[in-house]
Amino acid sequence: MKMCPTLSISRWIFLLCLPVVMLVSVQKAHSSAQSLGLPCCHKVITQEVKTIQSCFEQKPRYRCRQHAFLIINKRHKNKIWCIDPNSEWLKDKIEKGELKCPPVISV
Repeated sequence: MKMCPTLSISRWIFLLCLPVVMLVSVQKAHSSAQSLGLPCCHKVITQEVKTIQSCFEQKPRYRCRQHAFLIINKRHKNKIWCIDPNSEWLKDKIEKGELKCPPVISV
């Protein structure tokens, strides 16, 4: 006689609740990114920015899939330029060590 293993009620409840917990955690991650006010570049440009105050790398994340570099320049305070990571002028400045672009906090 072959016995079939059965799960206890508490294990069934755990297995049924697990997808709900996972869904809630994904929604919390998205809302925390919004509450932090993280910028998200959807379109990028290749134009060179001359007077750079700071630079950050935007890596693809949930609801923000574009890889870009966020440049804040000195002339336009708080203006964020979304630069294409393949821009030659940007690559050149980063390779020469003239510009450091740490990653933006991602979720």
